[in-house]
Amino acid sequence: MNQILYTNDKSGVSSSEMKSIVRFFVVAIIVFALILVGEGVLGLFNRTDEVVVFACPNLTKEKNGSYVTLNFDGDTRVNKVIYVWDDGMENTYQANAKTNFSFEVEIPPGEHMLKTTVVDVNGNKTRYEDIEAAFTENDDATKPQITIERKTAKLEIVATDDTELDYFSYQWEGEEEVVVQPSEEDKTTARASIEVEEGSKKITLKAVDKTGNKNLITRKVVASNGPTISASIADNSFVVNITDDVEITKIVYTHNEEEKTIDDIPKGTKEYEFKVPLKDGDNYLKIDAYEGGVMTEYKCKKTR
Repeated sequence: MNQILYTNDKSGVSSSEMKSIVRFFVVAIIVFALILVGEGVLGLFNRTDEVVVFACPNLTKEKNGSYVTLNFDGDTRVNKVIYVWDDGMENTYQANAKTNFSFEVEIPPGEHMLKTTVVDVNGNKTRYEDIEAAFTENDDATKPQITIERKTAKLEIVATDDTELDYFSYQWEGEEEVVVQPSEEDKTTARASIEVEEGSKKITLKAVDKTGNKNLITRKVVASNGPTISASIADNSFVVNITDDVEITKIVYTHNEEEKTIDDIPKGTKEYEFKVPLKDGDNYLKIDAYEGGVMTEYKCKKTR
């Protein structure tokens, strides 16, 4: 008696049906993988605008005393430079679309690394190699000193340094810079006597020593002939009147041999009056009135 054999797994799924299910899952996995690959490629294309190659400026450095000078040159218009010592606070220098520029960064005491990033006008960034800089107690960090003495129609300027002065310069607003060298006899000092022009104008004074330390001062200068002084007699006293177009800053007067100073004058005072009682006999009065460094002298005599 012949027997007909029939096979079936316990779940009730035939072998042909199982192959179809496997094929379905294999195809689904392949399609899903292709979708993931496609999205990755598309993402790369979408990010190509973030990775832009551009000609970054050349950077050179120069240490001057307690400062390092960063020099940038090239064809790229730079918006700003971001710099930071070690992992400290970020600082920003605004380049204002310049292609060639320099600026100074003060070196903190010790050994440090300066991290510098340039951002161009299109927002592209370039990070430069870290700059190693050190400032120790053996380095000359003392800036030159500048003193200004105002006389009637001149500025008397003296620049000094504790070691050796490289040069001193002055520049009136809108004019060329004038450089003054120290004398051969005294390398620590440079002097200049500068004519003061009519009107109000800014002047920039700069002193640089041989190490590269510098001192920079900008002042507004108003041309003036100094205070005007007059004196009269009233109620047995000298009545002194002082006026100035700019400001009266100090008054020193000597009555016979007694000298007194008036230096608590309110800021911006352009007219000041005071009295000096007369003594028996001869009365000699000498008055020095100041407008900053400009001094006017007045003398008078009265016998009582």
